[in-house]
Amino acid sequence: MFQWIKDSINLVIPHTCASCHVILARPDAGLCIHCLNRIQALVKGCDHELTQRLGKHKSQVRRGYALMYFEQHGVSQHLIHKIKYHNGEHLATYWGRYLGTILQNLGVYNDVKSCLLIPVPMHKRRARRRGYNPPLHIAYGIQEVLGDRALVCNSVLSRVQHSKSQTSADFNQRYQRLTGSFQAYPLPGKPDIIILVDDVITSTSTIVHCAEALRSVFSKDIYATALAFAA
Repeated sequence: MFQWIKDSINLVIPHTCASCHVILARPDAGLCIHCLNRIQALVKGCDHELTQRLGKHKSQVRRGYALMYFEQHGVSQHLIHKIKYHNGEHLATYWGRYLGTILQNLGVYNDVKSCLLIPVPMHKRRARRRGYNPPLHIAYGIQEVLGDRALVCNSVLSRVQHSKSQTSADFNQRYQRLTGSFQAYPLPGKPDIIILVDDVITSTSTIVHCAEALRSVFSKDIYATALAFAA
């Protein structure tokens, strides 16, 4: 019955590609085949450049992993925009599974008995306005792939200070504005590694501050991952 209702809704309001807006036969990825193929061109070299930027800012993060480059006005921006602002929970989880597969293939999870997936938190005010936190659902997708040894934990890190949009600010400006924004709390169990999960990493200032906060409760390796990286 519920599937019949969904099918009826799709006839009236069909799912369309987040980038080119053609009607999708299957809405899972949020993109048509043509736009999915364009995503492939945005993958190569992303992890290396992200890790370099994190190292440049003397981050507590050992390594960064991103699924694709964030292409201004391109397919990746359209996809991320749909995930962030248009009730994209299912898309966040779908692409989280894809990201989890990449992490698994890269060997990030090799020889790790327990891993804590911590979504970058959203301030309560913004969470109420948006309705959900995309990194949390991305983390759920990663967990589906990594299995029982991975635990999504939404209570270890909180955002205690609200800040305005920082799209036009550079790293130093963002870093200063975010000082004191994150608070870490005791961990559940004793994980071998922590993976910080975000939707988009830009200047890396948010990830750097999150990792600094986590250092007060965790002394082992911290990694960071996101669907997209704005180089």
